[in-house]
Amino acid sequence: MVSSCRQPIRVFIANGQEIVRAGVRTFLHGEEDLIVVGEGDHVDGVLSGSWQTKPDVIVLESGLSGGSDPGIYKRLFNLLPSVRIISWLRDDNAEAFRSAVEGGAQGYVQEKSCCMELVRAIRAVGKGGGYLAPEAAEKTLCLLRQSQDLVCFRWGLSMISPQERRILALMAEGNTNKEIAVKLLLSDKTIKNYISNMFAKLEIKRRTQAVALYLKGLKQHTPMGKGTSASCSVDDD
Repeated sequence: MVSSCRQPIRVFIANGQEIVRAGVRTFLHGEEDLIVVGEGDHVDGVLSGSWQTKPDVIVLESGLSGGSDPGIYKRLFNLLPSVRIISWLRDDNAEAFRSAVEGGAQGYVQEKSCCMELVRAIRAVGKGGGYLAPEAAEKTLCLLRQSQDLVCFRWGLSMISPQERRILALMAEGNTNKEIAVKLLLSDKTIKNYISNMFAKLEIKRRTQAVALYLKGLKQHTPMGKGTSASCSVDDD
């Protein structure tokens, strides 16, 4: 349990199984810094419920009935531009993970993950960061390595400089621009310029997309470290 003077993070649970929603709701009720403001079991219900409750974070089950994964991300961000989304992966589905990344999700956990893993993800994403749970990382990356488009990802990553690779590795560990600047003995502005150039080369806009690329193909060139989970500070200027 975490005590804080900040406003609690408002959470919306989007899952097709009532028993799952009830279990998560009960668990989150014991966390002082989190509050469940709504629930939905299909796309239309999630859209209308989110609009009414204005959550900070939506925990969104992949493959939710009533719409495609990429479609619902776009509709939610159009409806609530500042909302942050955690993709709740039901199984080891590489396509669902890819859809979540392309859709702009800021966090990734598997439904089989423990409740505390979900709590950590909600806190990280709710505070403006990103989160990739160990279970989601290990099993999803195995599938992604087998996908044909991995060659394209590696080709894109080969375009960035060694310094940009070091910065990308630090981003994948969850460091902000300021923290990266301190570690590399550079100015904040220099780091920001490096990141802008790197994003242009990779044709991406979000830090989560950069971290996903790193996890998919760059690990063999630049070790991320000993940790099994990766978090990232998204849109850090």
